[in-house]
Amino acid sequence: MKKYRLKKCHGFSYLLLVIFLFLTNHIESQSFKDMVRDSVDGSIDVSEFLNSTTGFLPVPIIITEPAVGFGGGLVLAYFHKDRGENKENKGLSPTISFGGGGYTSNDTWFTFLGHQGSYLKDRIRYLGALGYTSVNLTYYGRPNFINEGKYEFNMKGLMFFQELLYRINKNTPFFAGLNYMYFTNTVTFKTGLNIPGLEEISKETNIGGMNAVFLWDSRNNSLTPTKGFYSLLQAGRFDTFFGGDDGYWNLNSRSYFYQPVLKNKLYSGFRLDVATKIGDVPFFALPFISLRGIPAMRYQNEAVATVETEWRWNLFRKWSLLGFVGAGDAMEDFSELGKNIKVAGGGGFRYLLAKQYGLQAGIDVSRGPEIWAWNLTVGSYWGR
Repeated sequence: MKKYRLKKCHGFSYLLLVIFLFLTNHIESQSFKDMVRDSVDGSIDVSEFLNSTTGFLPVPIIITEPAVGFGGGLVLAYFHKDRGENKENKGLSPTISFGGGGYTSNDTWFTFLGHQGSYLKDRIRYLGALGYTSVNLTYYGRPNFINEGKYEFNMKGLMFFQELLYRINKNTPFFAGLNYMYFTNTVTFKTGLNIPGLEEISKETNIGGMNAVFLWDSRNNSLTPTKGFYSLLQAGRFDTFFGGDDGYWNLNSRSYFYQPVLKNKLYSGFRLDVATKIGDVPFFALPFISLRGIPAMRYQNEAVATVETEWRWNLFRKWSLLGFVGAGDAMEDFSELGKNIKVAGGGGFRYLLAKQYGLQAGIDVSRGPEIWAWNLTVGSYWGR
């Protein structure tokens, strides 16, 4: 059976599906046709459209995550005007406000508001979001905890997230700060029993926690990087003090390295993700392997390590071919690393959608241990 997957959309990624836009509020003197054409070769390019638009934009979302099924939604996004702080590279730390929602074929739905900003010449970075979601997922169990199998459940509640980072030195791309997350979560399992009152079992399991955040970001572009290093480390505590019901420690890191191999022709990327949670961790908060070709939460445990590499060949003008492969392991602790590795990989294409922003977009087809998948990717699949 054919199944699907969509790139995780982080912050500004929602705003970048502009190739599908048919409406806008405030188009300046240029015609719409001029705004979506490259003035040099006449090919599709939405750079001027982004530069000239000053109002809210309706941006469609296409959802193909196999864990929740096929679906879609709409985001209203506002691109804040450039005040001269980032004219050299428009792809670095864009400032946007956004809100919207979506629905999928397994009755998952969500709605949200948020803002991502870069201020004082990128001395301060802020990300905040508020959303309500009802997600239908499958828990597959984990070794030495519960018999492996498929357990369908629903998560429903209000999610609140705030993050503030400060650049320690204006000439060094190192940031430090804090983030806070709170989720008023009600978990409902379907029992499958034809017994009145026992068709479902529900429990309210709220989570609340704070992390110290350390970030090094020397990428040349945050939308589709081709050079530089990004490394994020989060370490924190989730507990009743922060509004949750469970107490556990959280430690995770994400690192991406981008390097051109042949000038203007071949680009490479490398990824390493490591995550662990220790204590009374709710099953839905356990780390899981995240790779194209593997559904969300399919392989999860108290510790997860993932590696992946991606190579892009600039084939012709704005068109590129892409290949990727990765491996992940979910385990009780890192002493078990290498005993249960899962591999996924595939290929796809990219199109340079907005030259001034360095923004690539395209489609990937991938194969994991169990399924084929495809995903629409705008910008970097990895990037936050």
